[in-house]
Amino acid sequence: MSFDQSTGKVLWQTRLNASPESSPVTFSVDGKQYIAVVTGSGSPFGAAGRAFVPETTAPAAGVAVVVFELP
Repeated sequence: MSFDQSTGKVLWQTRLNASPESSPVTFSVDGKQYIAVVTGSGSPFGAAGRAFVPETTAPAAGVAVVVFELP
């Protein structure tokens, strides 16, 4: 989910193929800004976090990097 900083309004949201396994990073290329996050079951952070929500199952998807282009 992405929120407007001044109003708190949801700007956009999406469902990922698996749980986020990293903090998001932002970068720009040729004047376009992007946000990227690692998803899947490839980090100790993700494995440890699943212990706190036992009602959820480990994602079946492999590790992926998901990148969003900002308007």
